[in-house]
Amino acid sequence: MKDFSLSDVRLFTKAAQLGGLTPAADVLNVPKASASRQLQRLEATVGHLLLHRGSTRFALTEEGREFLVAAQHVLTILDDVMLNLSSGGGAVTGRLRIAVPHYYGRELLMSHLPAFMTAYPQLEVVVETGNDRADLFRDEADVAIRRGRDGCDELVARHLKHEPLMLCAAPTYLVPHPAIESLQDLAAHVFLTTDAEGRKREINLATAEKSHRVRVESVFQSDDLELILQLAISARGIALVPVSLAQPQIEQGLLVPVLPQLHLKPQEINLVYLPSRRNSPKIKTFVDYVLSIFRAF
Repeated sequence: MKDFSLSDVRLFTKAAQLGGLTPAADVLNVPKASASRQLQRLEATVGHLLLHRGSTRFALTEEGREFLVAAQHVLTILDDVMLNLSSGGGAVTGRLRIAVPHYYGRELLMSHLPAFMTAYPQLEVVVETGNDRADLFRDEADVAIRRGRDGCDELVARHLKHEPLMLCAAPTYLVPHPAIESLQDLAAHVFLTTDAEGRKREINLATAEKSHRVRVESVFQSDDLELILQLAISARGIALVPVSLAQPQIEQGLLVPVLPQLHLKPQEINLVYLPSRRNSPKIKTFVDYVLSIFRAF
């Protein structure tokens, strides 16, 4: 196997990020003529053209896209190690990017993130809500909190908790609509659900025994559970939401349970990250911190 020059790899990743060799050379303080030679040298080492480049076109080739993912992982790991070593192994430094769903992210982070940031003041924390499906392989985030295990096969998934779910609706929605006593009665109703559960005019209701596919009148989909809850309160349909989110509204009489005897299967909440980054100081520190919180419950 041929040896790579890290400076060549870093130039390539920066060019892919900025959309050109010239801006990448400027940022990395590399002469423009040298930048072109470095890219050619890297392509010769890899044995493939990595970038289409010309007067009107600059884009990754298929091989370039594949190499970029691996290159970003390697550089991130090395940067993490160098930061840790330069700080004497004591301080956790760098930037930690966290991708979380709207509701679950706020539920966790609002209560516990301030203490984490106080404990690690040299760590820059960046949180993106509503993006729990961030592609970690494309370096869109360092860690993510996700609902369910879809897309987690190639990731390290650390279980946080099981979130009970329920169907609920506003009394003002239910009164003028057909009564609901069984799954079959749901067909005449409008549903409010996340994009993970709803699809066109069909919903999936999973119980411990089986998964029920139900054809309904229509489905409103959003990845924002709090938006779904507000629409349910406004009598726009039947919501499928976490019990913890709906319970305060039920206690106030704004919502009522629908088919409570159904006993829906709880949703699994996981913290995920790349296997190659399990030893990154900033990721390990955050993962250990979050897991310690949930072990306390």
